[in-house]
Amino acid sequence: YLPTGPELTQSGQLYDITGDKMKLLLNFPMIGEPHYAQAIDAKLIRDKQVKFYKLAENHHPMVARSEAETNVSRAGKTV
Repeated sequence: YLPTGPELTQSGQLYDITGDKMKLLLNFPMIGEPHYAQAIDAKLIRDKQVKFYKLAENHHPMVARSEAETNVSRAGKTV
């Protein structure tokens, strides 16, 4: 069963959202709409599910490499 996340409609997932982080309570496959069902080899999807990016290579001006580098910026009514 591939880790496709809460957006996939053929994935029955029950989450608890009462805390700071979502907690997966139940995960089960569901039967999809047969008119749109297709089968492909899991290898085509599995290796592309999670991508890792090196923080040292991120040159975005708003990059946060640690919790200490994060903040909330306000300029008037703009947050």
